[in-house]
Amino acid sequence: MTHPVKKVMTTFPQVQQCLLGQNHLRTTKDNHILIIHPHPDIDSNLTMAFLLESLAERKMEVDVLHAYGGGFLSPTPFGETIHLQSLPYSFFVRPYFYYQRSFPKRLLHRTGLKLLHSGRQFDYPLKFDPFVFGLLHARRYSVIVGVDPFGIALADLVNKWAKRPLVYISFEMLFADELVSEDELELRKLERAACERTSLVLTQDDERADLFCRELSFDRHKIITVPVAPPPLGLGKSNYLRESLGIPSHKRIVLFCGNLDAWSSRDQLAEMVSYWPEKYCLVIHLPSKVNKRLARYLKRLSETGRIYISSHPLPRENMTQLIASADFGLAPYLPVPDHWWTGDNLHYLGFSSSKVSSFAACGLPMLVRSLPVFDREFGKYQCGKVYQRITDTGQMLAEMDQNYAYYSDEAHRFYQERLNPVQGMRKFCNHLSRLAGTGMENEIVESCASAPSQA
Repeated sequence: MTHPVKKVMTTFPQVQQCLLGQNHLRTTKDNHILIIHPHPDIDSNLTMAFLLESLAERKMEVDVLHAYGGGFLSPTPFGETIHLQSLPYSFFVRPYFYYQRSFPKRLLHRTGLKLLHSGRQFDYPLKFDPFVFGLLHARRYSVIVGVDPFGIALADLVNKWAKRPLVYISFEMLFADELVSEDELELRKLERAACERTSLVLTQDDERADLFCRELSFDRHKIITVPVAPPPLGLGKSNYLRESLGIPSHKRIVLFCGNLDAWSSRDQLAEMVSYWPEKYCLVIHLPSKVNKRLARYLKRLSETGRIYISSHPLPRENMTQLIASADFGLAPYLPVPDHWWTGDNLHYLGFSSSKVSSFAACGLPMLVRSLPVFDREFGKYQCGKVYQRITDTGQMLAEMDQNYAYYSDEAHRFYQERLNPVQGMRKFCNHLSRLAGTGMENEIVESCASAPSQA
């Protein structure tokens, strides 16, 4: 899908200066941080939102290249020192294209298309080509951060001449045994090469940290763990869903929030609800606008009378109110072999579920499909029920309802003891700040090694 250039939005001061003809270019690092986030969900990614808000509190200047599209809302501001630059999703998901085709060839191809189609507009301005951006702009940053394999591959490319410290934030993991296409294999090659030059990594827990090191032969001492979770919320119960969707007061609300796909049991939800007692209903809240085909599918679900659809995306500051208006949370993760991020990456979910952490922070007892992390953690914290067969879910809801206060308290305890991200995020920001200020990789490694790991 082609996006016209006029849709590219920027809050980058240096880009605004360029557009105004003020071509002052800083070529020495001035403790600015560049983050390359290749997804359109930066506003709903709990870790990224908390990181940017934390860096804004520290008055650190941060430029963020992030994707737009997919029906996601434009992010609300994170702070005066956080400058957002939105680019089309297609810009980020082909890092191997930039390596395989040299800049002169890309420029010649672009010029030829412009001559043949005089009215053609390109996906992104030439100034953001990795070669141009890396040569002219990357030196102004003291640290360059890449998110996920696509992001770290681009970060490594724009850092080719600047030679700044690289930082990797890993949410989605590539597992070598699952890669099948040439593009996937090339992406793994680029990720591995970038990791050889990476000074610091953020991932969600010790299990995923160990897997990351195994897959990429990475030094465990350079990894800090921060669960994907909101900071403490301090918000009581609300009636948002009942009031907005007209749900009767006698109904018990089970909430699913997040992307609806095969890996999130999309095709089993209607059958699952059929096994529930009449007093329970399911609410599906989606983080982005849906296309026509999915809208028709959701309409059929709502016609069952047991499923309500919350189809309007909300800014991040309103999500807590929505979640706190439910009675239970549903996390039906289902690993499937559709993509590299829906197999082992999902099986070894760890503490990377934003829905589970948000449910726990709001004290919602949870119904979750069996995965290693839930089999392990829900054995220690009685914060919900782990199911293997959807036929059992109705009875499990009824059992939790009989002792609701206990399960709710356990959910809060699970969040406080295992998912609260404050300590881990403070540690990561401290290391990031030190790395930005000194560029001393050895100092970061020693500091990470001396501090206790976060669960």
